[in-house]
Amino acid sequence: MGPAEVLSRLSEIGRHVALYSALRSGYWRVRQPSRRRTHGAWPLPALNGRCDGVQRDVQMRVLAVAENWLQHRASFFALRDTPLGESIDWHRDYASGRVSPLKYSGLINHRNVAVAGDVKYIWELNRLHQLVLLAWAARWTGCEAYRDAIDTQTRSWQAQNPFMHGLNWKSPLEAAMRLISWAMAMVVMPVLRQTTGGDALAESVYQHQYFIRTFHSKHSSANNHLIGEMAGLYVGTIFWPGYSESASWRTFARHMLQQALAEQVASDGVGKEHAAEYQLFITELFLLVGALGQAVGDPFPPAYWERLALLLTFVAAISDRAGHLPLFGDGDSAQAVWLPETTPERAQALVRLGQAQAGEGTDLRSTLLLWGQAPKALPLSASPTPAQEARAFPEGGYYVLATDRGGEDELVVVFDAGPLGLAPLYAHGHADALSFWLSYGGHEFLIDPGTYCYNKHAAWRAYFRGTAAHNTVRVDGEDQSAAAGTFLWRHVARCEAEYVQDKATFIEVAGYHDGYLRLSDPVLHRRRLRLDRKSRIVTITDILECHGTHEVEIGFHFSEACDVWQAERNVFLAAHGTKRLRLHLDACLTPTLYRGSEQPIAGWVSRTFDVKVPTVTLVARGQMTRMTEFRTEIVALGVGAVSS
Repeated sequence: MGPAEVLSRLSEIGRHVALYSALRSGYWRVRQPSRRRTHGAWPLPALNGRCDGVQRDVQMRVLAVAENWLQHRASFFALRDTPLGESIDWHRDYASGRVSPLKYSGLINHRNVAVAGDVKYIWELNRLHQLVLLAWAARWTGCEAYRDAIDTQTRSWQAQNPFMHGLNWKSPLEAAMRLISWAMAMVVMPVLRQTTGGDALAESVYQHQYFIRTFHSKHSSANNHLIGEMAGLYVGTIFWPGYSESASWRTFARHMLQQALAEQVASDGVGKEHAAEYQLFITELFLLVGALGQAVGDPFPPAYWERLALLLTFVAAISDRAGHLPLFGDGDSAQAVWLPETTPERAQALVRLGQAQAGEGTDLRSTLLLWGQAPKALPLSASPTPAQEARAFPEGGYYVLATDRGGEDELVVVFDAGPLGLAPLYAHGHADALSFWLSYGGHEFLIDPGTYCYNKHAAWRAYFRGTAAHNTVRVDGEDQSAAAGTFLWRHVARCEAEYVQDKATFIEVAGYHDGYLRLSDPVLHRRRLRLDRKSRIVTITDILECHGTHEVEIGFHFSEACDVWQAERNVFLAAHGTKRLRLHLDACLTPTLYRGSEQPIAGWVSRTFDVKVPTVTLVARGQMTRMTEFRTEIVALGVGAVSS
């Protein structure tokens, strides 16, 4: 942390002290002038009938979730139809039952589970995503109960959350997500503007925007949080423009969003946090803001749309034909607009949108993100269809090897030879240098197991972000990068690609990392991945250079949908649907299969935050002395071809 950041953090403490004192004395409320002026400075967007053609199965899923919210039953993270009580307690972690204190937010340690419970559960509930689902239900059914629920929950939230008191005033990102939810509900059900756009909400909306502008993420903390905060601030200034600060807040949010897009997204479209779920999240946020500016006559410059198109191109490149993509880095299931969809469905919606293939009025996510506009109405260059050859994203450090893209026998390998994450904290990166992900025929076979948790379970947090949870090499039981806390690292491995060869008969990528040079006997790890186009064989060559002797583990994490069994001593077969893989380990390695093991932790996958399920992990162990080479061969087989 440099001097500038230290001063910034001290200044923020000063702002908290001043605000706390003003609130206690009543001065902050007394000194507020009347900030409401006539509404209508911006022509608010309208869906214009684009919701009428939403597919019936999508409608039914939304209506089912909305009905649960009408009955105060919630399903997010590990909660499944959990009753919230007759009156929702907005300060309760409904997973543990713990209620966080209602005191000045700056005095609450939100990472102390004994005090706050799991703050992620409180914050997810308080993002108010459910209001948008209730608005859809009200629009589709005409039932007043859904509209009444929006009004009741909004008023309940206001009553239980006095300004700057409680955990819901701890994070500006959470305030921003509430503004987006309120605005989106108003677009889905314009009649709601009489309540959510009226004086009843005016003071709370002002407080939200003031809070974001005053305490937004800065310096090393300016990651996806800053993008979300500025997105919410921008949306707030468009939908509620009647405050004396509205124009300056809008200008500030626009500037910060353009700066964040340039600084947090590499020139090849890779989010610098190196976290796939957050890549989806920030892509949605940038789309939502850019489309809103376009809709109301406040367009963003061409450079904004050019970088946004690259974000979408990268998502398309690392996704298979069914929308699966590697869960590299952290993820907490965050969505700019929450819909009852799987991650592959969400990724597919973004890919279709980027390729300007979103159906007229049929894709609910695109309809919401674009505020009712068609993708072709935006200054967004269409993303190219993923190519058959190698795709290199050199600044981001990802490389895609593929054959038969889009076909029944599509084979996609994504190789990670890039940085740990966004400097200087690398907060959401995982120690996964030179790992890979493999999909065959639209089915995931070798995966990244995800994140699972942040603050609640230290051992599980260490596992899921550690090297053992990834398809790469671990030396002497050590992670490639050494953690110093939940979101901190004390040693960061440098990882780079060495070359890419895209030939008529094969594609090959090679890279190295220096994470184990910190050992008393330094070890350098190099890895080559080669995909033979005709035979569909993926060959992985690991070269480790040192002077002494070390213990080595090579991990292979299979999808939980795969059946995995041992055919010979070092030959394993995996089946997923009609597709099969054969994995042949180096003869000098000793294999062990794990499934749902807790001692040691191995054989787990987490596709939803705070939810983990057993899967199969193959760990091949051996010793290396001086320069040692290990070779693994993975063969994509046809239907029933398990013995060839």
